[in-house]
Amino acid sequence: MAKTKDLSVQGKVAKIILATLAVGGLLAVGAVIPNALKLLGPYVNKSNRGLYNRRSYIKSTISKLSERGLIEFKKNNNGKTYAKLTTKGEHELLKYRIDELTINKPLRWDKKWRIVMFDIKEFKRSDRARLREELTALGFIRLQNSVWVYPYECDEFITLLKTYYGFGKSLLYLVVEKLENDIWLREVFNLP
Repeated sequence: MAKTKDLSVQGKVAKIILATLAVGGLLAVGAVIPNALKLLGPYVNKSNRGLYNRRSYIKSTISKLSERGLIEFKKNNNGKTYAKLTTKGEHELLKYRIDELTINKPLRWDKKWRIVMFDIKEFKRSDRARLREELTALGFIRLQNSVWVYPYECDEFITLLKTYYGFGKSLLYLVVEKLENDIWLREVFNLP
């Protein structure tokens, strides 16, 4: 994840719909489509698709999101249908947020190391491997199999990872002022 992936048009539309529902909570299905149409403009070539086709495309995407269990439909007392983000949909949206997140490197290093330590059980081996991939993609350096270091603030990213994978107390984030024998790390990160 950790790098922005090139989503298909349908992936971008799905992301827009999920984000709209996350912000709005429970929205009338009729309200989702106009909001998605506004945000959809840059992703769909208007010359190839008329307004009707774009609306149809959004409705199709909403149906697919429902089939995947990412959104659900509810009816109110007036018989109006509303779309709502499911827990699975919130999880999917969290994955999109992780994909887009970048860590800003300040002009000056604050001389603190960010350490991620984890003890993830064997039955979550694939999640543990993905976590290592995420940390590597972000630029963390491995000190030991389950101990990784980075020189810049990244608590938001780590919090998103903990939430997404459900690691809870199995993953610790530390900020330390002194790290023994860190000269080689300073060289790797090109720090003073």
